Amino acid sequence: MKKTFKIFIIAFLLVIYVYICKIDSLPNNIFLYNNEELENLSFPGISLNIKDEIYATSNITEKIKKNNIVDVKFLNSLTLKKINVNRIDETEVIPIGQISGLKLYTSNVFVVGMSEIKTEKNESIKPYINSGIKEGDKIVKIDNVEIQDINQLIEVVQNSDGKELEIEYIQEDELKSCKIKPVKAIDKTYKLGLWVRDSAAGIGTLTFYEPKTGKFAALGHGITDIDTGKLVEISNGEFSTAKILSIIKGKKGMPRKNTRKHRKTKSNRNNI
Repeated sequence: MKKTFKIFIIAFLLVIYVYICKIDSLPNNIFLYNNEELENLSFPGISLNIKDEIYATSNITEKIKKNNIVDVKFLNSLTLKKINVNRIDETEVIPIGQISGLKLYTSNVFVVGMSEIKTEKNESIKPYINSGIKEGDKIVKIDNVEIQDINQLIEVVQNSDGKELEIEYIQEDELKSCKIKPVKAIDKTYKLGLWVRDSAAGIGTLTFYEPKTGKFAALGHGITDIDTGKLVEISNGEFSTAKILSIIKGKKGMPRKNTRKHRKTKSNRNNI
């Protein structure tokens, strides 16, 4: 008798566990087209609640408008989960697959390298030495002036007249600051010894076009900087026409050497 009771308890707990897992596996967000039915929410003891109105899973679909929060309740009382259900209009798009040129602009200015500065006295100086700035860091302010692009950075450095500048930068998601004294180079311009970048250019694939709105989109993925190997933070960009001049076939075991390097973006680097 005790053995049968233990088996019953174990089986009961197993059913409860499976039931809870099923409820937990329900998505947090559901998107429905206007003519689509809400499915896969039917469980024993489960009811659905919209704005304190209780519905069975079979007749709730017609009550869902553009955006509703659906409470999944057990025995009409205990809320087990909240699901955001959205209705969306059907959209017609035209697949394209057209190769296009890309010009991408980063947020702020990124450090992609360092170099010595040749002075008028034929000395080689590294102004950035001991500053803590590294490749991949993002310069955000100089002397409390927010830096948006390379041109602005050049202007601030040239206007320093060789005076020490306080630089705020982001390194590994942490805001830091340092001071660097620009050096007058052999070409009579002031420099920090940093190679910086604020944009990149390359090619991509125009994925589809929406005739109704005129919108278009391209297959999205992260873009890695060719110098630092880090993801580039994009603020905006431009599309342009492009032409494929040649294709280099990849080889087994050597995809990076033969293919990926040709997909990386080129970019404008400036020595500041």
